[in-house]
Amino acid sequence: MPFKEDLILMITESVYSQIDEKRLTGISKRILQTEEGAMIRWTCEPIGPKARNFVTDGVYRVSGTNEVKGKVREWTVILKIVLADPNRSDPSHYNYWRREAMVYESGLLEHLPEGFQAPACYGIDEQADGSVWLWLEEMPHESKGWELEDYAFAAKKLGAFHAVYLLGKALPEYPWINRGWMRSWIRECQKYRSLNVEPIARDPAVSRHGLASLLDKFAALETSLPEWIDALERLPRTFSHQDYYEANILFSRNRLRAGSLALIDWQFASISGVGEDLGRFFGLSVSRGQIQPESGRGLREQFLSSYIEGLREAGWHGDEMLPRFGFLAAFALRSVWEVPKLLQKLKQDSTSPQCGKLALIAEMQMEAAAEAEVILRR
Repeated sequence: MPFKEDLILMITESVYSQIDEKRLTGISKRILQTEEGAMIRWTCEPIGPKARNFVTDGVYRVSGTNEVKGKVREWTVILKIVLADPNRSDPSHYNYWRREAMVYESGLLEHLPEGFQAPACYGIDEQADGSVWLWLEEMPHESKGWELEDYAFAAKKLGAFHAVYLLGKALPEYPWINRGWMRSWIRECQKYRSLNVEPIARDPAVSRHGLASLLDKFAALETSLPEWIDALERLPRTFSHQDYYEANILFSRNRLRAGSLALIDWQFASISGVGEDLGRFFGLSVSRGQIQPESGRGLREQFLSSYIEGLREAGWHGDEMLPRFGFLAAFALRSVWEVPKLLQKLKQDSTSPQCGKLALIAEMQMEAAAEAEVILRR
């Protein structure tokens, strides 16, 4: 067995050994909506990305069977382990480590706009090592490759979601809700950046790839960052997910028939500008390869038109340039992460296919920046 699989097995066994069966029995009864019966068996398996990130120490599917009044009943729960992180202990940080636990603890997700669901939370456990264990409902969904109509549907639904708050639904007032997500995210990107653009811009690899003009545009954008962030924060405000993309949007036939969506992973919950959440959705889909850069230009307008359609149908009839600026600016500002990554790849191996892909993405971001700049100056 490869070393990586050995490591995953060891981590899973460690989690398994820490699960308290009495606690798990209580959670299983809550899922089954009964106070009777006894747990017969249970298992634990890792799901989702195998690599840990800054504040998540793994996601596991815990499933089992209980005997209730002589009948065997099955249950499943998702265990998400949240790591305590002293570097992300400020609620103004875009990735404040306790935020998702507080989102569930507050009951906020029980009152989402019509057509949206979030997992039920069956328990929140503070562990001795400082981590927090979230026991969450496993929501039914079908894994599928996304088609154009899926993106259009998801973008339209996001517009309808945001419109509810733009039209007067009270914005969450909790102190742990982020109110400067993009500002914090950009600050963090700059903190971890290992290369300065200017000296790399003189590298022969930049000339070979025809990137000199792109880097000039990026340098101009970086100079204007404070103004751009201020402009985003002046947009009409709405409750936002900020991690709204394929992996966190759960489709199922029943929900689709009802015109609804289920959303997971509320770690980035924020109050953001109209259109901003959509720009991140589009940017993540392009960066992660769900949408190929070659087709991204055409899909960009489809995202925006569907989103605005959702806003309009829900009753918001404000200036269309506001969500357009939010969308374009949020997508363009991803270049603060993408362009340094491109330069790093050029430095490592300028002939790699990934350099060409990152260059195409950066070009799209600079095109969006130019359009956003026109709106900003009007």
